Amino acid sequence: MLHLFIHKPPLSHGLAKTIRIICTPLKLLKINTEEIEIMVCISLSLLPAIKNDLTEVKNACKAKNIDINLKNAKYILSKFLLSLIKRVNQIDEAMIEKGCDY
Repeated sequence: MLHLFIHKPPLSHGLAKTIRIICTPLKLLKINTEEIEIMVCISLSLLPAIKNDLTEVKNACKAKNIDINLKNAKYILSKFLLSLIKRVNQIDEAMIEKGCDY
């Protein structure tokens, strides 16, 4: 039963670490590869939330009888981008509170 208490890092963390290792030569150009790792990890962890936001916008359009086409793209994308910007601001505030220096 000991295996139940072993914490496995999420797949996105392993992928982000791999990208950090691949970007190691960028250190010669004084580029912080840890920041690249953090950005990749956050981006990958946001994918399910973005999918949920898109589903919500799609369902809202169906409820309001709005066709999803290029004519209505401005309305649809504005709602989606607003929710995305709110989520990014929340992440930014959380990182500042945790003391991340970027």
